[in-house]
Amino acid sequence: MIINAKQFGLKGKNKRADTKGIQKALNYAKKHKGTTIYIPQGEYHIRKPLVIYDNTTLLLDDKAILKRCGKDTLLKNGRRFKSYYGYNGNSHIHITGGTFDMNGFNYPYNNTTMCMGHARDIQIVDVTFKDVVGGHCLDACGVNGLYMNRCQFLGFNDPYGTRFFSEAVQLDIQVPGAFPKFGATDGTITKNVIIEHCYFGNSDTPTMQAWNRAIGSHASRFDQYYENIHIRHNIFEGLKQYALTPLKAKNTYIHHNVFENCKGGIRFLAVKDGKNARDLKGKERTTQAGQNLNIFQNRFIGEMSKDAIRIQSYNHIKHEDVVIAHNEFENQSQFVYLKDIENLFLANNIGIKFKKVNID
Repeated sequence: MIINAKQFGLKGKNKRADTKGIQKALNYAKKHKGTTIYIPQGEYHIRKPLVIYDNTTLLLDDKAILKRCGKDTLLKNGRRFKSYYGYNGNSHIHITGGTFDMNGFNYPYNNTTMCMGHARDIQIVDVTFKDVVGGHCLDACGVNGLYMNRCQFLGFNDPYGTRFFSEAVQLDIQVPGAFPKFGATDGTITKNVIIEHCYFGNSDTPTMQAWNRAIGSHASRFDQYYENIHIRHNIFEGLKQYALTPLKAKNTYIHHNVFENCKGGIRFLAVKDGKNARDLKGKERTTQAGQNLNIFQNRFIGEMSKDAIRIQSYNHIKHEDVVIAHNEFENQSQFVYLKDIENLFLANNIGIKFKKVNID
């Protein structure tokens, strides 16, 4: 079933009517699972978070814009104070087309564009994310099956210089402090991810810049691993930190990407100590590293003040099985740092230079 959001009072550039109209359409889809909601061409002002439910497709015209006119997120798949556990929240959500504009110049408030948690099968295709302040374009926290294709991530502002760790796409784990929108902090982790044919860079909006990081994680727990992550055929341009920051992951594939004029390329870390090394009951545990990291057929262009590739662990705990092959390093400033790796395969990398190699 396909419905047009205009049937529910959508007007355009009217934050009360637009917010209410789209939410009415989303509520209708909640009762009629399998519904596709069509958002026609136009600019629609959103004053509070829209909530999307199970088995809903949100189809935006290529010239449809959802513009934030408030302080909160634009779209989330759950409600505050409602219990969601594991991957049993609102799932099978597909979003295609249009622009989700956080309107950071006019509403310079820290928040995230889309918040998807405790879910299975989230697909986002041909969507433009624009002008985020402080937060993320997508916070995928406890998602099993995330697919993103042909999306653009344009414009970020960190006005106080405190959000150096913000990724356009955050792959996250449901633990205290990680995902404040809704759901149980039960350790549900994001896995089975494909992000391909996307662009990460700046917008043409005043005060905005390119992202600090494009894709990564900065929370973890003992024996919980981000797993089966594929990042391929993307362009990262002008990023202000490491473009990719996977953390203690298993089965990660980073290939056929272009890193152009980024401060750094790929950083892959173990978890050393502190809260990220605790188990889900809060007990301090030991260092853990990653397994099966594959970096191949990427291009690194332009000067880098950070490493093109940095792989590092701690306390003599080693990452296992790392492949670095057929990459092109095109600037003399680009270095590769390798520390604490067991089973490293290096082959046919053009222009590779090592800052440090400490491996078995």
